[in-house]
Amino acid sequence: MSKSIWPKIPSKFVSSMLAGHSALGLAFAALMYVLCISGTLLVLTDEIVRWDNPDTPAMVSATPETLAKAVDAGIAVAAEHGTNDYVVVSAPTPATPYINVRFVDFTTGFEKHYLADADGNLVSERREGVQHFLEHLHIYLHMPRTIGLFLVGLSGVALLASVVSGVFSHPRIFRDAFSFRRGGSRRTQEADFHNRLSVWGLPFHLVVPLTGALLGLSTLILGVLAIAAFDGDMERARSVVAGPSIMADDTPVDVETPVVPALTALLEEHPDATLSRIGLRRIGTEGQSLMFALSMPDDLTLTEQYTYDVRGEFVGVRGFADGPVGAQVVAALGPLHFGWFGGWPVKVLYLALGLGLTAIISSGVAIWAARRDDKGRAVPRWLNAWYGLVWGQPIIYTLIAGFFLFGIHPSDVALYVVLTLLSVLPGLTTLSGLLISRLMRLCLSVLLIALVVSHVVVWGIIPDDVIATVLNVALLATAVLLITSVRAFPFRRAEPLIQRNVAPGE
Repeated sequence: MSKSIWPKIPSKFVSSMLAGHSALGLAFAALMYVLCISGTLLVLTDEIVRWDNPDTPAMVSATPETLAKAVDAGIAVAAEHGTNDYVVVSAPTPATPYINVRFVDFTTGFEKHYLADADGNLVSERREGVQHFLEHLHIYLHMPRTIGLFLVGLSGVALLASVVSGVFSHPRIFRDAFSFRRGGSRRTQEADFHNRLSVWGLPFHLVVPLTGALLGLSTLILGVLAIAAFDGDMERARSVVAGPSIMADDTPVDVETPVVPALTALLEEHPDATLSRIGLRRIGTEGQSLMFALSMPDDLTLTEQYTYDVRGEFVGVRGFADGPVGAQVVAALGPLHFGWFGGWPVKVLYLALGLGLTAIISSGVAIWAARRDDKGRAVPRWLNAWYGLVWGQPIIYTLIAGFFLFGIHPSDVALYVVLTLLSVLPGLTTLSGLLISRLMRLCLSVLLIALVVSHVVVWGIIPDDVIATVLNVALLATAVLLITSVRAFPFRRAEPLIQRNVAPGE
């Protein structure tokens, strides 16, 4: 008889872990699923922006003079909108081969993106398509920033706890890592599918919710740090995390922004670094700060940030590559969470593991429903509503992408809430879960094909940016796979009204 990997764990402890695992999973299932599927798609955030803007002037690099001109253009357009709060210019990179200019009004939250040409002139406003929608959904749930971040962080904690409790609730989970029982009950097959995917991606399943929880609860963590170490002084606590800053002073000054000399000297000092972005805050005042973010080679942290005052005097650096271990860990949270390191191989891996995690969450609810069914307490309507949510989310994203493609910009929050509520309406019907799953997969495949056709109509078969073509091919391949999955399990004329123990993807 094979031994368990946890031979000394009492059975009562295992049962408690299983109960806690189920309770956490059910309590946060919908939130965890929405965050997982939106976060998986955001691995391709740069590529989705390029799909939304395939006519963007492409460039490999830009000179300091060109970037300085883009900065001035950003300052001017921000002034036209009545703000001097923040202007940031993103330099071209292989992943984002264009100059992006953005300004933000911190008082109202209003912001706009513009694209610049190789001379630093603004040529068009950047189209805020489905990437912008997904970003705000994943990070804030389209809620007020503080509330949304807290809920996202709390969901990350719940997912991390579910992963840990799931490991301890299955003593043979590693021993049976490659075991899959076929021909048994639907519940057994679902449990094996759920457990195998959980083990194969376990490091990913630990890292992603942990980093997500830390990012989402960052404001709360900063508050605790302020109370514990700085007598409640949030500004001092924030300076530890955010690095050097310049005291706010709104006294107007008429000084030329010293982008070119400061940037030229900085790049000469760090010849192996790559400029990521230039940021200005409190523009045209004594409290103006000029920041250059440099990406260092072979460094997991996103950037090193060098700050200068209004007259170009160096203030300090928010450095991570050679800083304390704790600071490096904080700076690596974003790249680790979204897979923004290592190029395409890491992106493909994160996509696969992210989709696996969404499947694990989906199958977990199906397993719970199957257990209820076996005990004579079936919940077919709840299960149908769950199928509607699972397949409804990608359908909603596809519809929203189509709206944005044709310049239709409805309220993100209202549209998303209405479509999500409509997606769970199958829970009010007596149709079988299997039938609902198949119909929604067919609907999604048709919408994906329609989205690609629409993109071709608007931008042509081969648009200027080849990444748009790559994503269109990927969308068509996804549609074909969905149709194939339905054809593999054809409709039966005598299908019962309620199909027992069926999970999405069958």
